[in-house]
Amino acid sequence: KMSYGSIDGSGFGSRNPFGGPSRQGYQPLATQIDPSELQELFQETSANVFRINSNVTSLERSLRSLGTSNDTQELQDGLHATQQETNKTITTSTKAIKQLSEAVRGSSRVRQERLQLDRLKNQLSDAIQRYGAVQKKIAEKSKALLPTGQRSTKQVS
Repeated sequence: KMSYGSIDGSGFGSRNPFGGPSRQGYQPLATQIDPSELQELFQETSANVFRINSNVTSLERSLRSLGTSNDTQELQDGLHATQQETNKTITTSTKAIKQLSEAVRGSSRVRQERLQLDRLKNQLSDAIQRYGAVQKKIAEKSKALLPTGQRSTKQVS
């Protein structure tokens, strides 16, 4: 069995191994993803959804400490770091869902993967909504805790 770039040994070259002009614009590379890579991407994204949800839980815990005696610089820094990590994870997961959607669309083993993808999309969407809600509460509470003079100035975290 011949692999994609094996004609001239260049891996994914600019030459189309099937001759003729490259069809890459028409058919995204993601559709050529092999089944094990596809499952890996599913698992990775699933783990990311789990990470987003556990970050939300940790943010909710921190939110309860804002404005109390446990409100330390360490807490503030932790909140900020968790939010940044969650933003990155959401970006990665959204890209992965796009890639999975393309791969599943071009796949012959469709039904099970479509269901898996739908479930994952819903889980990610729920996680993002939870995150958005807790982020809004944190922003409101942080603003309310500012000394009166600073409240009018827009604080960008």
